[in-house]
Amino acid sequence: MHFKQVCVWVTMLLALPVFALACAPSSTPTPAPTLAPTPSSGGWTAYNADNGLGGNIVAALVVGPDGALWVGLRDEDNTAGVSRFDPSTGPGQSGENLTRYTMDDGLPYRMVLSIAAAPDGVMWFGTFGAGVARFDGENWTTYKKEEGLPHNEIRSIAVGSDDTVWLATKRGVARFDGQDWTIYTTEDGLANDNVYAVVEAPDGAVWFGTEGGGVSRFDGESWTTYTTRDGLANDNVRSAAVGLDEALWFGTLGGGVSRFDGETWTTYTTAEGLASNIVYAITVSPEGALWFGTYGGGVSRFDGENWTTFTEKDGLADNDVQAVAVSPDGAVWIGTEDSLSRYVPVE
Repeated sequence: MHFKQVCVWVTMLLALPVFALACAPSSTPTPAPTLAPTPSSGGWTAYNADNGLGGNIVAALVVGPDGALWVGLRDEDNTAGVSRFDPSTGPGQSGENLTRYTMDDGLPYRMVLSIAAAPDGVMWFGTFGAGVARFDGENWTTYKKEEGLPHNEIRSIAVGSDDTVWLATKRGVARFDGQDWTIYTTEDGLANDNVYAVVEAPDGAVWFGTEGGGVSRFDGESWTTYTTRDGLANDNVRSAAVGLDEALWFGTLGGGVSRFDGETWTTYTTAEGLASNIVYAITVSPEGALWFGTYGGGVSRFDGENWTTFTEKDGLADNDVQAVAVSPDGAVWIGTEDSLSRYVPVE
């Protein structure tokens, strides 16, 4: 079993379960107007509801195996849901093809908190209160508490090559093997049932970032918890990712980010160059640089030696960042509380 954190990379395809589920038939996606990106300074471009995006509050970003960018929106408007950028027309170009998926198409709820993509393009969407949805390009399948979830608010999703999917919820975590859901809580060894992040390490162990309990590691049999007593920056963990060097990174609520190489914890804060000590998102670029989405400080890039921060002054749409993704072409997509930003380094 090997996969990386939701909103960065995922690697799995699930078979449909044999029991009855809430399934939506194939439907034509909600028509979207031609997207006209708003130019900004330097290599920045902004997308929002005014120029074709389904909403303004971006909560999740994933680049699919075909290069398409999937955008999860948290607006309360019914036009929110999910927006997909078609890479065939070229990101950032006027006339770019954009497809919206809403509740009218089969999405169970308009507010999407998390996204994961399987290698063949099957998509998973975690919603704010309506469970998780699977979309194979034609049909939608929704799983809720009735099907075995611990809670219908899905904060993070990780999909693995052994045909399992992990969900982080506010009432524990859930594992799906293609047939059944298995729930894990504090009774089993989880540090706290309020879980915000899930990621798998290269050794196959699954890590969970919790509210107030630190991070828990599960190897399939036993649980181990790490807190500030062990070297974690803060016990309120909001994001997680695995670097190309296989080290684990955890973004916290007020303590900055912590890196764990299996033996030693190292913490980075504003004192070292991080934009803010509240880190809601972490992603890793193809060349190995880490990007951190922060609350109030914009987005920071760390190459292992140097820190670079981008804010509204540079062209970022908003300094409250909820999600970050990097396209294969090197473009950085940044989801904020007020629009989606695309950054391409200027030569």
